[in-house]
Amino acid sequence: MRLSDYFSIAVNAGFGVITGWLIAGSVGSIIGLVLGLVFSVFAARSNVRPGIAMTVFVGAMAGGLIGSSVVSTICLPDSCTGLEISAGVVTAIASFVGVGIVAALVTRSFDEYNEREDAGLPPTSVGCEVPQETPDDRPQTSDDR
Repeated sequence: MRLSDYFSIAVNAGFGVITGWLIAGSVGSIIGLVLGLVFSVFAARSNVRPGIAMTVFVGAMAGGLIGSSVVSTICLPDSCTGLEISAGVVTAIASFVGVGIVAALVTRSFDEYNEREDAGLPPTSVGCEVPQETPDDRPQTSDDR
């Protein structure tokens, strides 16, 4: 493992502890620590870029915190702890998928751009450009005959 992998593990574990504590207290911080460590070690062993691993994990934990906070706002204090945790888990999973898809697409796009640049090719253009007509492509008219 690289030094950046160890940094990613530390950041994800720390963010997991903080987020878990905010959602479910001391038990949540232990769960967040375990999630952060397991995810980060798995990502490092799978050779995922540390910046991507941190982005996806932090995005998932932020989504979980948002989901839990929304339910906490709706309920009376200490009346729906189970619902808060459930909402946090569901939104964390949805955030994990969403942030993961965006991170994968952005990374792929930058990789393709860098490959074209290294090969000396111009960057691909965006949209539905119409190719320029050449004189041979024009339909013949009565003036051309």
